[in-house]
Amino acid sequence: MNVWIRSFVLLMAATVPAVVCAQEPLQVATASAMARVTKKVAPDYPHAAKQLNLTGQQDIAVVVSAAGDVEEAKVVKGNAVFSSSSLAAVKQWKFTPLLKDGQPTKFTTVLSFNYAR
Repeated sequence: MNVWIRSFVLLMAATVPAVVCAQEPLQVATASAMARVTKKVAPDYPHAAKQLNLTGQQDIAVVVSAAGDVEEAKVVKGNAVFSSSSLAAVKQWKFTPLLKDGQPTKFTTVLSFNYAR
């Protein structure tokens, strides 16, 4: 390969952006995600919350894998006393895989847990 062609190839490789293979998960409305639930585990009411007579709602953002398993979960709203219980429960949830263009794909949603006595 002559020097001019080699220089041209190197220049083009440096200026063409890399193709990103990993896609961002699709965002799915809570109602649509709930329709896909195949296994739902209710959170335990925390002992400290019982003692303090606390009630409330906690919102958890989840990333669901292409296989339907909860890969990630984090609290986005709510009293911290409910966090451990909510996260432990939601990590056991299972969903019907979401198809995009006929292929299973990741999705994100927000799930709400209500703690009432």
